[in-house]
Amino acid sequence: MTTEDVRVLLIDLENAVGAIRPRPRVLRGRVTALLGAAGPVHHAIAGYSGADLADDPTASLLAELGVGALRVAPAQDAAENALLSHAHRVHDALGCRVFVVASADRRFAELAALGRLELLAWADQPIATKLLDVAHELTRVPRPSGAPQVGHAEHEDHPAESGPVTALDAFRPGPGTLGAVLAALLVGVGIGVGQRVVEAIGGRAGHGPGGGVTH
Repeated sequence: MTTEDVRVLLIDLENAVGAIRPRPRVLRGRVTALLGAAGPVHHAIAGYSGADLADDPTASLLAELGVGALRVAPAQDAAENALLSHAHRVHDALGCRVFVVASADRRFAELAALGRLELLAWADQPIATKLLDVAHELTRVPRPSGAPQVGHAEHEDHPAESGPVTALDAFRPGPGTLGAVLAALLVGVGIGVGQRVVEAIGGRAGHGPGGGVTH
């Protein structure tokens, strides 16, 4: 396996789940569905905003599902900016070239410049035109009712596709692997990292309300 094969799942939680503080049943069902549709990844991380650091059941549930929690202070495009910053870091540090994005927000279109961009969206979810135009693949996932389940995904190759798709059939983070270590680190320090990311990129201009689809 080469560094170009490394796949990372980025979940824009407010866009993909649809609530600032979702009910545990809804969160579990939808994140589980997205993980199943994404397939093997080096690690998965979810970005979201929240003000109450003392009471955050979302982080605990994400950790239970094996997803890193990247929590940031509420601000316009804060979660999107944090996820994009993380994508750039793993691109530079790990040579990541494949980004699986669970969001319909146009901000993630910039990841197409770093490699392959694969989108996950619900079957009835509108997607920003700018994002759809540069995506290499779109996977439509049946929206769960809230119960934990993995929907059968329908894959669509997008015209932006160039070259063969590289699959990581046997690579999943396990004990002792870099993926497991990184995932655990993200869960442990995601909140602090997220806040530093937002402070570092606070000067960047936003293009729409966080969590929404902007065109």
